[in-house]
Formats: sequence, C-alpha cells, structure tokens
Amino acid sequence: MWRHRWEPADEQYRQAYGYRPEAVEHCQQVSLTPELGDALLFNPANFHAVEPNPSGRRIVFALLLALTTTGQLITWS
Repeated sequence: MWRHRWEPADEQYRQAYGYRPEAVEHCQQVSLTPELGDALLFNPANFHAVEPNPSGRRIVFALLLALTTTGQLITWS
C-alpha cells in the first residue's frame, strides 16, 4: 500500500486494469503479510496491490464503512 491517491497525472501510468509501478515509485509504502485469521482494514482510495498467496488460496470478504454527519459508523456491502 502506498501513501498516494489517484491524481490526473497518474493516467500516464495506466496499464489495463491498474497502473505501472512507476506511478508510486517515489511514494512511502508499507507491506503487510497477514496470517490465518487476520483482517486488514484500509482505505482503498490509496494505491495498493495484492500479491499471490504462496499457498494458493485467498478468501476475501469486502464491505463498505462510512461515518455519517452525526458521527455514526455505518456498514453496507
């Protein structure tokens, strides 16, 4: 995951579904290796990549979270 959100200049790096690595080569990044049972909560607006799982199996459960104007946390999918 990189500390970078899309901006119009990134379109020069577009490659099919995603972007070439050059789009984030100078950005701060963090890499995580989750273990069985771990959950990861992050803002998908940041550039991110998912590497293949060495064991060959990956299960994904996705949902959306938001804060209302009253400060209530809501979820939906």
